[in-house]
Amino acid sequence: MKFLVVVAALVLVAGASSVYEEWQKFRWDHEKTYSSLVEEKRRFSIFQKNFIEIQEHNEKYERGEESFAKKVTQFADMTQEEFLDLLEPQGVPALPSNAVPFDNFEDADIERDGVDWREKGAVTPVKDQGDCGSSWAFSAVGAIEGQYFKENGSLLTLSAQELVDCSTGWYGNNGCGGGAIDYAFNFVQHEGIQTEETYPYQARRTSCIKSDYFVTRVKTCVSLSDERELARAVTNIGPVAVAIDASKLAFYDRGIVDEKCGCSNNEKDLNYSALVVGYGSEDDIDYWIVKNSWGENWGEKGYFRLKRHVRTCGIGSHNTYPILQ
Repeated sequence: MKFLVVVAALVLVAGASSVYEEWQKFRWDHEKTYSSLVEEKRRFSIFQKNFIEIQEHNEKYERGEESFAKKVTQFADMTQEEFLDLLEPQGVPALPSNAVPFDNFEDADIERDGVDWREKGAVTPVKDQGDCGSSWAFSAVGAIEGQYFKENGSLLTLSAQELVDCSTGWYGNNGCGGGAIDYAFNFVQHEGIQTEETYPYQARRTSCIKSDYFVTRVKTCVSLSDERELARAVTNIGPVAVAIDASKLAFYDRGIVDEKCGCSNNEKDLNYSALVVGYGSEDDIDYWIVKNSWGENWGEKGYFRLKRHVRTCGIGSHNTYPILQ
């Protein structure tokens, strides 16, 4: 009996040591500092809870009970409520009056082996939006970058920061406080957009820098009504900006997120914007390839995969791409 008690105690000590080591690594990797010792202890307590959840989830993943694995990410010291607050305003759908419905390629075939616009050279490197709620801006510039590549044969990284700073007020966006993909397209239609090199990302809202220089403008944008149209557009047009519910993606590591993950497929719950760059199939499961803006260390080198045909996390509810002038 005493032996069992000692073993149990050693297991608890080893577990606590493992959590603390992961905590130290987490703080180092993500440059985390806190305002006080009290706040640090609170964040460590939250981290412990999330770390245990990640381990339990991955045990189910190894048994084949979950479709994707989790890992410690930059959000591991946040409560679910705090993470939802971060997401809430970032993908609110809104279609401007000049949006047109998708009515092309009705007879186009979907590629059996999948499509990946990264392989075609139409996708820029993954960015990290930081603490700024700017997923809508990165989603919009990603779609514009893809169309610019198709028209000009060159890939340019465009300025998400210009959208954060300047597509506010009359245009309807709120900088790091959130925005909409289509409002961003509306800004680029009237004002054009610069490159990231001339207007670099700051991960915070700064003063709008007016300039006569711009790379391209948007003529209009096209609205897609479902996953069927999304697949045709991704096949024939290029990367497409989408809105999703990202509430269950904080600790995503790898795999295909399916409809059992707990996220919503209801349009009213969309809270985040991303970029569909392709689709494929693995073990007879069809999936979307989605570019995120949480850095290359998150997920599958900055990307994640969502199961197709079941509107996983609301994908297919609100999708759009620009037509350039």
